[in-house]
Amino acid sequence: MTPKQFNPCYVTCPYRDVPATSLWASAIASLPLDQLNPQLPSPLRMSQRTRIGTAGSCFSQHISRALVRKGLSFQIVEPAPEWFTPEDRANYNYEVFSARYGNIYTALQLVQLFERAYGRFQPEDFCWRSPDGRWFDLLRPRIQPNGFASRQELVVDQQCHLAAVRRLFETVEVFIFTLGLTEAWLSRKDGTVYPTCPGCGVGEFSPERYCFHNFTVAEVTAHLDAFLNGLRAVNPGAHVILTVSPVPLAATMEPRHVLQSTIYSKSVLRVAAEETILRWSNTSYFCSFEIITATFRSHEFFTADRRSVAPSAVDLAISLFLKQFSSSDETAAEPAPKIEHATPGSSDGSEVICDEAIVFAALADHRAA
Repeated sequence: MTPKQFNPCYVTCPYRDVPATSLWASAIASLPLDQLNPQLPSPLRMSQRTRIGTAGSCFSQHISRALVRKGLSFQIVEPAPEWFTPEDRANYNYEVFSARYGNIYTALQLVQLFERAYGRFQPEDFCWRSPDGRWFDLLRPRIQPNGFASRQELVVDQQCHLAAVRRLFETVEVFIFTLGLTEAWLSRKDGTVYPTCPGCGVGEFSPERYCFHNFTVAEVTAHLDAFLNGLRAVNPGAHVILTVSPVPLAATMEPRHVLQSTIYSKSVLRVAAEETILRWSNTSYFCSFEIITATFRSHEFFTADRRSVAPSAVDLAISLFLKQFSSSDETAAEPAPKIEHATPGSSDGSEVICDEAIVFAALADHRAA
């Protein structure tokens, strides 16, 4: 006899009616690895006319480039000077994201950017003068490789940047934000969060001025709520797509193995993203993290350092992203880039710009000394 005959309740089991994608046997075990797609259909569709903005960790730069290649309207509100070469644009962080804010690794960094743009938050400790007299923006350490000639020049550039950020938030239709980290460094004065620890390449570290903090699920969720509340106030129709970077931590300040810290950080960000999309109807989630880390292809999706994401993995994630959110008739071909104001100089390259390079350089200099 079959198990059904011994258990009449089997016929009422609710799992009998779930779709094939809800069952491991049909969604994972029975499929070739190159056919695994953990993303389910979404009602959100972006056309070539949809104004799309991007921000987040270094991995999100791949999304910006894909938007360009596919002819979608990658919104750039802070274009490079016309005479800049592609190399200049990348070196000075123009058109890597929609505005020249550099990498935004934490949700609190995004909230504070929004608050700064609307004059509701002004960090006390935001710049640093190097020994050779050049001035650097601690909140955007990679945007000016050689620094500014004066503090005033830095401030003027910052004001122009924040005006561009306001334009972005008020006009963007779909805003894609990639969550990257939970570990961060904060100012003890006013809670300003920095993309990198002051003193690691730019700035001077002082334990009296800066402290390490590792955000919890509740904190990240609250920060995302704060940003979405602010965005709704200035742009009620905007939709937000959240992603989680699959790139492991380069280093941890927690007293544990960096692998444990990586799993903690990504788990927190994934849960916070889930809680956010459950509460906000104008948010979606794209599973780039799951595609690259949990489809059983780590041996080919990461390079020899077991951290850098291989081009094949990026290509797969981006193709599934476009399949998920773009109109099918507008992603079959790759037309000429359609970009507002300028063509991103970084769109042709494969290298991403990561602030952790500053940390690695600082460590190398320390060990060589």
